[in-house]
Amino acid sequence: MSPTSADTSGVFVEPVGDDAKDARVRVRARRIGIIGAGPAGLAAARVFIETGFTSVTVFERNNDIGGVWCYTSDAVCHYNIPQDSADTALLSNYDERCEFTGGFPTPLYNELHTNLPTDNMQFTDFPFPPSTPEFPSRHEVQAYVRAYADTYDLRRLVQLNTEVTNIRYTGGQWRCRVRRLENPTAIVEETLTFDALVVCSGRVSHPYIPDVKGLRELYQNFPQKIIAAKEFRRPEEHKGQNVLVVGGAFSAFDISRQLSYTVASLHVSMAPMKDEELNFDGFNKQMVPTVHPLIEKYTGTSVVFTDGTEIPLPDLVIYATGYLYMYPFADNQHPELLACPEAISLKDAATQLLPLSDGQKTNDLYKYLVYIYNPTLAILGVPFNIAPFPFYEYQSHYLAHLLRGDITLPSFAKMKEEWDTLVHDRPGKLVNKMGMDQIPYRNDLLEAVDQTVNEDKCIPRKRLYYITPDMPWAARLRMPELHREALGYGRNFVS
Repeated sequence: MSPTSADTSGVFVEPVGDDAKDARVRVRARRIGIIGAGPAGLAAARVFIETGFTSVTVFERNNDIGGVWCYTSDAVCHYNIPQDSADTALLSNYDERCEFTGGFPTPLYNELHTNLPTDNMQFTDFPFPPSTPEFPSRHEVQAYVRAYADTYDLRRLVQLNTEVTNIRYTGGQWRCRVRRLENPTAIVEETLTFDALVVCSGRVSHPYIPDVKGLRELYQNFPQKIIAAKEFRRPEEHKGQNVLVVGGAFSAFDISRQLSYTVASLHVSMAPMKDEELNFDGFNKQMVPTVHPLIEKYTGTSVVFTDGTEIPLPDLVIYATGYLYMYPFADNQHPELLACPEAISLKDAATQLLPLSDGQKTNDLYKYLVYIYNPTLAILGVPFNIAPFPFYEYQSHYLAHLLRGDITLPSFAKMKEEWDTLVHDRPGKLVNKMGMDQIPYRNDLLEAVDQTVNEDKCIPRKRLYYITPDMPWAARLRMPELHREALGYGRNFVS
């Protein structure tokens, strides 16, 4: 079938030849719903408006724009212990509002600086102010994101204090159940409809806390001893404590460095290093952490590591072990997400339909972006080890032209084959690790648009450009050294 007019919305399968696998999928949408008003949601909103969409609504459960860059001075989070998959993660009431700011907590701690320089991090045509240091503080990034929204008049599209609690696809439309949170004693719920949904809710809502023997019992008996890095705010709050930090990425290192000036003892548990020596520049020289391998078990009185060593049970264990891919508003098993008979037929033919997320990765995304079984659903920012802000722009640019009907997709079967090949070649969570692969990825998105859109008539296209490895992106390979030079210490744990 094919659309009868430019205003027709939906998913259309357009045959090419006699083979169903050669069919193309075209999407047309007019009303766009965006979940999340962080940098991804704001970038998407701007691109959609500039591409000609007149109905764009952004939902944000927090009381301000900015997403992960909204700082709260305190953080109270709830999780299941262990919380190591989409099935074990807490789906509602996992965060409490900050008493001081009224916002929901994000992983920002008080003294956080970015681990990306401004020239890699900034939007393509919106530079940081000239006075901004190379690795800006959380204050400076938050101000930058707010300035971006104000410059392009994006706040008018955002509905703050509005939480999306459920999405379902029926009758060719997305029905979104939302809760208005302005008045905690009189929460209002309503259902809104859209032609397409763009998920920009981020990857840092549900901490990943791996299961080890004795952890569940420890948390039941001493819940105050276990927190995730999302709750860490200031090192002075842990003065005189004996602390174990679990994790080997940037946050684990930076939190450990700060704690080295306030705690009584400091231990770090992490996977073995490869081809890199630990470097404790910036740490308190009288409190260099003792590094241990992974945790084997907790007893009632000690922590035992996989090499057989152990330490007395500390006052606090901080899990800086990353986050799960979670979409608590979506049916993880698909029944309310599928698009059309052709997509359902592909699902019926599949030997095993993957959940939307298993926690370690989001499944069945064409170009890491478009949900294969219903291309009116897209999820921005799934890959990691990226320069996020410009990455969101390129994804939004491709998506806007897809939903406008300019770009067609391969058949459902071909999209699924491409995903299966990707997962086979890059198993587990590595499927979403990009690094320098983001260069050909972004160029690929841009080329898909260029093949169908006249550049002179496309406002967003004029600010995007093809990338080569010798551009500032190459500096990412030296990021630990650059970070150390700029701030006086380095990111010495592998991320």
